[in-house]
Amino acid sequence: MNFAKWTMTSGRGYEETKSEIPAADLDFVTRYMLWREANDEWPEDHQSPGMFAVYKDPTTMFLHSRLLPRMEEATQLRLLPTYTYARVYRPGAILEKHKDRPACEVSATVLIGSNYEPTWPLFVEGQEIVQEPGDMCVYRGCDVEHWREPMDGPPDAFHVQLFAHYVDADGPYSSLVNDEVRL
Repeated sequence: MNFAKWTMTSGRGYEETKSEIPAADLDFVTRYMLWREANDEWPEDHQSPGMFAVYKDPTTMFLHSRLLPRMEEATQLRLLPTYTYARVYRPGAILEKHKDRPACEVSATVLIGSNYEPTWPLFVEGQEIVQEPGDMCVYRGCDVEHWREPMDGPPDAFHVQLFAHYVDADGPYSSLVNDEVRL
């Protein structure tokens, strides 16, 4: 995949930054996702089996729109939103090494909330990234491998993560705006 216009200042395929989501919003979304986990039916999630996940939830889509200016600043691209995906991870969770589909051309993973330290690391391009709530890793979702090793922690541990995906408005995947066809 060619990202001729997107030159990461870090020289890598990802950058670590702050999401600038207020702490009160992070706390609300953490509690909301834990409530949904306890009360909703769980759709099958092949990337992280047995974990609660939600696609394009209205609350996470609100955060998606709030992140857009920050994402455009970080990438120096004019972006179009595609979708969000959020998970509540628990001990034993995995996230296999993978690259994403074209609707994830420009991606961010944001730690929304966790109840233990150190938090569960993310690996991007083989580099371990440990986030605090509100931290954001911006990366080329289709271009770089990313994953998580099996999650450790006490039995009641949780890790609420938001994935916010965008496409370059002037790029080859601009037709995927709003991710109307979920694969």
